[in-house]
Amino acid sequence: MSLRQQVLEQFQVEFGEPSRRTVKVVEWALGHDLSAVIQTDQPSSGQAALIWLPYPPDGATVPEIAVEYPGEAGRHSNTYAAPGLKRGLPAMRLTVSTEKELDRALAYVKAMRALRPLPEVKADEATPLPVERQITNSAIESLPTPKPLAPRREAIPRAVQREVWQRDAGRCVECGTREKLCFDHIVPFSRGGSNTVRNVQLLCERCNCSKGNRI
Repeated sequence: MSLRQQVLEQFQVEFGEPSRRTVKVVEWALGHDLSAVIQTDQPSSGQAALIWLPYPPDGATVPEIAVEYPGEAGRHSNTYAAPGLKRGLPAMRLTVSTEKELDRALAYVKAMRALRPLPEVKADEATPLPVERQITNSAIESLPTPKPLAPRREAIPRAVQREVWQRDAGRCVECGTREKLCFDHIVPFSRGGSNTVRNVQLLCERCNCSKGNRI
């Protein structure tokens, strides 16, 4: 079974029958301004799943596996239109690649529906080392002092989103397109970047993917 099929089945177990199915998406309407939309046309391999969710409130936790989209881009009209995912509203797209990420994404969606504090959704860790290479208790004292925990990723404030959109004239700063725009941290959040106007820019999906975690 593909991972995307697992995601679809788990969402049906948790949230019941979908409210809509098309050739491209399966939608669950979970509240007045809340829905979860799973793409079924991408990626073609089915070994990952794309989950669209409404953008969280300012200061709330944003999943590490999310790409953030400005409402002005109109990314969710027509095919993606759903409660909380309509034209003019910011949104985010989670790319779920492992079963652990699926569990975390489900917990996030359930917290959104219950109006509870949103949990962190971290990208899956690297494959564990073989047993013979794992650290034993006798070696713990020789370990270096751990680095401070990185700050959690928080939603880009709406005021910052609007100013960035106006500053970048609603275009990708790399190639100039107006298509499939998303917010990008110039200094990645994982490397200490902040949610300030100076550190956020507009990129299209293609330029954002090619940048990765580089500055």
